[in-house]
Amino acid sequence: MSSLTFAGLLVLISIPFKLLYVLLCYPFRGGVNPKFRSSLSNSLKWQLSRTALSMPVPCAWILSIPSAKITIRKVLPFKFPALVQGLGKYGEQYDDQSIWLVEAEGRDKADPIIIFLHGGGYFIDARPEQFESVLSIYHLLEPEKKATLSVLYLDYKLAHSGHTITTQLHQLVETYQRLTVQDGNSNIILMGDSAGGHLAITFLQYIRQTKDETKMPWPKSVILISPAVKVNPEPHQFETGWSYFDNKDIDMVQYKVIHSSSYQNAIVGELDITSLLVSPGNAQYKHGDWDDIPTFTQSGYSSLTLVGEHESLRDDVLEWCRYAVKSPLTKQKVDSMGIYNADLHQYKNEGGGDKGARAEVYVEPWGIHDAVLFFENHVAAKVARGAELKHLDPVEFFGIVKVTEFLNTILECPKNTRKEESEKCNINTQP
Repeated sequence: MSSLTFAGLLVLISIPFKLLYVLLCYPFRGGVNPKFRSSLSNSLKWQLSRTALSMPVPCAWILSIPSAKITIRKVLPFKFPALVQGLGKYGEQYDDQSIWLVEAEGRDKADPIIIFLHGGGYFIDARPEQFESVLSIYHLLEPEKKATLSVLYLDYKLAHSGHTITTQLHQLVETYQRLTVQDGNSNIILMGDSAGGHLAITFLQYIRQTKDETKMPWPKSVILISPAVKVNPEPHQFETGWSYFDNKDIDMVQYKVIHSSSYQNAIVGELDITSLLVSPGNAQYKHGDWDDIPTFTQSGYSSLTLVGEHESLRDDVLEWCRYAVKSPLTKQKVDSMGIYNADLHQYKNEGGGDKGARAEVYVEPWGIHDAVLFFENHVAAKVARGAELKHLDPVEFFGIVKVTEFLNTILECPKNTRKEESEKCNINTQP
């Protein structure tokens, strides 16, 4: 464990003062940004998250207390027992770097397994909010879809301990190979937020480049929440008209932090930033790099991408979507005022046959970075009290609703489902 440097200590000391400032200003001007204008709790969480992301990477160990393992095995069962009770193998290790959040009873090798890849810039451990949101999504699924679904958490190594990116990629490769090649599972869904989304995307490139040797099957689906497709933003992106600049006072992710040499050295090290296994967004985009990835192109596969209108990564994510899933969405020229417009905020290719893979892309009006898992986690209290998907406000829980609806669409019904129940299911035909 690294020591806390003077710079890290200053960030830590600043947290209560920044929170106090938000608290004092709230009665007079509301929350910290348009999305949270009427939410003090999320405004405080936004300030805490924004400050945490400015912590020098070597000092970020202090932000990873408690560890993800303790959060899973101790914190969540205490805080939300209803979310974890009865989940098969909850908290049990699958291998050295992965832990079951739930393994379906009597699981078949063709049944779906979500591998959850957490965000945190590769230097902060998974937080309770992320697990609360993921488990809530699981419980909100239609019962017949949930019955065969398993969720595995990848507890990868972090940059604050000296593990630059691609370390996590190779850990995912190891776990994925065991799940598929060794254990025979064939229906894998990657779900990643922020850095976890980056990890999912680079993993697809890894399979693409090594498929003849590794023999690993392609993931049937990917769910990408504010994926960090470009690890190092370019200088011109911090100018008027670009999301890094226009949203600098609204979003948690800050250009000056991400682009700093100290951050880049700690996260990327000596790696080639233009490599598709390191930072796809820093490479020159070519359709050919994505057109032969079945997860994005072939019938029976699917993807969901979520990004916020007011997040710093918006431009990068929408550009990547143009090449990977042929999305026509571009940044709107006029602020949405928080109102959803399908023409501006939604791309949906239902896939199948000549249409290829199912692809859905959504821009949340006034949404900020990683809102789904970090700022919608209060859904957990509702779910613990028995709330169902139909009870949720689709504006307040924009991302939770979209992810749950997507999974309800792509997941298959159990093979022993009665005929009348099976007719209610949207069967995802696999090639």
